[in-house]
Amino acid sequence: MGCCHSIEADGPSTPYSASNTHDDTSSQSRRGSPRHEPEVLNPRTPSHATRHQGRARRAIGLQEQFNAPLRPHVWTSKRQWTRAELDREKDEFFDTRVTGREEIWATLKIVIDLLAEDDIATAQGILDASAITLPTGDLVNGAYDEAGNFYQMPEYIVGDPNNLIPTSRDETVKSRDMEDASDEEELERRREEKGKGVVKSGELIKVKARLSDRGGRDLVISVGKEQTVRVLIRKIQEEANIPGKGRVKIAYLGRLFKEGETLLAQGWREGHVVNALVFQ
Repeated sequence: MGCCHSIEADGPSTPYSASNTHDDTSSQSRRGSPRHEPEVLNPRTPSHATRHQGRARRAIGLQEQFNAPLRPHVWTSKRQWTRAELDREKDEFFDTRVTGREEIWATLKIVIDLLAEDDIATAQGILDASAITLPTGDLVNGAYDEAGNFYQMPEYIVGDPNNLIPTSRDETVKSRDMEDASDEEELERRREEKGKGVVKSGELIKVKARLSDRGGRDLVISVGKEQTVRVLIRKIQEEANIPGKGRVKIAYLGRLFKEGETLLAQGWREGHVVNALVFQ
């Protein structure tokens, strides 16, 4: 019996009895001490791990920059567009870009113009030369430059809708005049190659050319004011040691220069840099 009394007096051998734990917990609750409870996550709020994984996926996507071949965008508009309206919208769009690199926007404008002429091969070559990638091949879904900057364009900028209002007779005549001018340019090029063309030079001017396929300093090329862009291209190829199969196109302010005309006749201003788009 004494043994039983002794056990009751001594109590449990561990200090963490149920009663002590309850008393301590109650005291801590009254003192406002922090309690460690499982974190309840809002299903609409991504966890830290999820956010981290999302950032990682985006980073990988930027680095890989998957590139698909360029293809025309085919679409039908809910409204009726005229050629003049589309041209005006396109000019306003490219004149008001404030993000990204100016030269990339200018190159994309050139590519869109080439697509309108069904010259996909040249357009693709210019994209490759400028290190511009297309995730889906459709410009409407955006493009990336070498640094990972994203460039988005609406449908009416990328291409004409199927239901474009037919061009007027005046516009048709203008289109034919442009084709005739292109034929004259080709004839002049052949005459120059055969040495039968009249070579005009005039006062020498210095032209800064920025090559699309390499970094480093801009090339400074001297040409005559009355010499054609074709002469400038030939000198760039020689100065930059571009292989014989490498082609060069001169672009300025978002449009390609005609090889059979002078720089000044096409709006170039002395001191401005031209883009030399190099592609194989």
